[in-house]
Amino acid sequence: MNNAAPLIQTVTPERWAGFSMDFIGAGYVGLLLKNGRVVRTLKAGRHFSFALPLLEQCQIVLVDTKLRNLDVHSQGDFLSKDRFLIDASLTVIYQVIDPKRVALELSDPVAALASAVKDCMGLAIGQIPLHQLIGQGRLLLRQNLLDRIQDFYTLGFTLEDVRIGDVSFPETNGVIRQVEGMSARQEAENSAALQMRIAEAGRPIMPQAPVQQLNLISGQSPANLPVADTLAGFDRDLQELTAQLAQNSLPVAQNRPQLAPTVLASSDRQTTAYLVYKLSGQTIALTANPFTIGREPSNTLVLQDPQSSRYHAQIRRANDEQGKQRYQLVDCGSSNGTFVGGQRLAANEPFWLTSGCEIAIGDQRWVFQGS
Repeated sequence: MNNAAPLIQTVTPERWAGFSMDFIGAGYVGLLLKNGRVVRTLKAGRHFSFALPLLEQCQIVLVDTKLRNLDVHSQGDFLSKDRFLIDASLTVIYQVIDPKRVALELSDPVAALASAVKDCMGLAIGQIPLHQLIGQGRLLLRQNLLDRIQDFYTLGFTLEDVRIGDVSFPETNGVIRQVEGMSARQEAENSAALQMRIAEAGRPIMPQAPVQQLNLISGQSPANLPVADTLAGFDRDLQELTAQLAQNSLPVAQNRPQLAPTVLASSDRQTTAYLVYKLSGQTIALTANPFTIGREPSNTLVLQDPQSSRYHAQIRRANDEQGKQRYQLVDCGSSNGTFVGGQRLAANEPFWLTSGCEIAIGDQRWVFQGS
């Protein structure tokens, strides 16, 4: 606080035969206390008072009502709307409008004012995304605080002006994300997204090979095909291409390794469904049946979220009453529950998924896409 004179002073009047004459200077308000109770409010000027000697105790509490400055600095207290850590420094020009409230009802009025300013700053920054804070953060924060002057009336203060000194990112030792201002929650979400990418890489979606790749198997390049076939190009239908390939002698495969059945794509490709991670847009194919989810490494989808259970939930592929192949989501008795569309699922009771359903486990969110 950049003010030489204290905000509140207490003086004891000098008396002669019980009478006292006191002067209140300009810019101050006096509160006359007799035996600990306010009996009069003294404005600037000369005032007389009387008290019985030895029986009554009188004091005058002087409250500075001039404009004063209060410097407020944050230390990583604020989060932007898109959850970036923000530091802000500002100077508040304030004035006392309720001397009794400030002097007698608040144990530390300046600290209470600073706390209220930080609360309003936190609400303001929490409604503004990072790109707006970078572009016009000072103007938006100043206007937001001035629009909330009524919040300071209950403390006995009013704000005359606000000067935003700086809006910056906190600098902390450690990973680059901290320097960029990302919150701890985003760190956890990014880590979970990375684990899902690793899980997906271990269970890839096997796309059907294009017809053009069959030439690579035969060992004959397109340049070695007859000229007439080359001119025909893509106009040649599949039967003609199959007949052409049949004339080539394919080498007999010796000891060809067999792929593990769990890696092969489903034969009914049209019914394959996916989970789309909302944070990164990453897609995960539901090729395993059942598709298990949880913190245990043996699950199909391994989560690092502390709110998930070891074996949290699973997605099963099954036929409905009409014989159509669909997908069911089952909560495996997890501690914190599995949610679909904001509703918690009952434990061990299958729930039929439809395309567009939002699945939530802890802080992780996916959208189910499938037939």
